Amino acid sequence: MIKVYKYEAANEDDCYEKCIEELDVYRSEIIIESEEFENLYKMNVIKKSDIIDFIKEYIQVIGLKMNLDIKTEVREADDIFSVTMVSDNNPILIGKDGRTINAMQLLIRQALQNQTRMTIKVNLDASNYKAKKIKKFEFEIKNIVREVQKTKTDAKLDPMNSYQRRIVHSLISGFSNVETESVGEEPNRCVVIKYVGD
Repeated sequence: MIKVYKYEAANEDDCYEKCIEELDVYRSEIIIESEEFENLYKMNVIKKSDIIDFIKEYIQVIGLKMNLDIKTEVREADDIFSVTMVSDNNPILIGKDGRTINAMQLLIRQALQNQTRMTIKVNLDASNYKAKKIKKFEFEIKNIVREVQKTKTDAKLDPMNSYQRRIVHSLISGFSNVETESVGEEPNRCVVIKYVGD
């Protein structure tokens, strides 16, 4: 169970001061969601250590149900919790095309949402499966960019999720004479890599 601490005060500074004093934490150790009204400031606060404990326990429960011994390491940066998992059977943990690991990630995010009523970003990986997949994806995109630069012909990529589109936009910013544009509606939204000349 994750405890959500609630604070109210006339302004943000007073609210924040109450929180820091009561919880005896640094700003970097908590996640804050706040609302401002006319004469009132409300703040919901969660300790990051509580989220990490919850994630580890939740994965242990899933592991027991899957008959897997799963070891976890959780790192947090910029309010994003990156979870590295290792088990005695990583292919089962990952699943075909990463479906099991993606389903687990969705379950954990939803469980955290149910507990806290806040959106908490969690990324799961096992045996660097996702990291390797992203590296391969980036390699393919770089090849397409070079082709666009060489032929001066725009390339429309296959439909992608928002995360993949962000990777493409970010990657392209490092290349000259090309730009990107997202087109279409979900779930068929895709990126067009355009040649923009010298």
